[in-house]
Amino acid sequence: MAKASVPKIGQKAPDFELPDADMKMHKLSDYRGKKTVLAFFPAAESPVCTAEMCTLRDSMDELRDYGAQVLGISVDGPFSNKFFTVNRHLNFPVLSDYDRKVISRYGIVMKNLASLKGYNAAKRSVFILDEQGKVRYRWVSDNPLVEPNYAEIKEHLKNN
Repeated sequence: MAKASVPKIGQKAPDFELPDADMKMHKLSDYRGKKTVLAFFPAAESPVCTAEMCTLRDSMDELRDYGAQVLGISVDGPFSNKFFTVNRHLNFPVLSDYDRKVISRYGIVMKNLASLKGYNAAKRSVFILDEQGKVRYRWVSDNPLVEPNYAEIKEHLKNN
């Protein structure tokens, strides 16, 4: 099987169906008709992931003003994501890619996170999809300690 590559600008984002922290299933295709920010992160409750998700939480009013919905996605199980969502008062769905199929389809697998052999997580990545589900912005980091450029994300949503 060929290795999946990161979706390119203009490509349709691969669809998926994942459970949120309350075990409710979310299909990416259900979000068509609005801009969608997919924020993949390596590990719930880790320092940089917490900073990122809390920054998105604190920006939700502005992001909604730009017509966007945010979906956080990690390989953590729904129960860990529930604790993370409640503990950090996150105001958007946090989805569980517990079987790692979505990060594989998106070509954003970070192998051996924190030198843990065999522990594969999501590369910290942000994709902005347009109302038709096409990728209009993408940012993928090989360094889990680097946060995305939030001003760039907001600017893209504001102007597109």
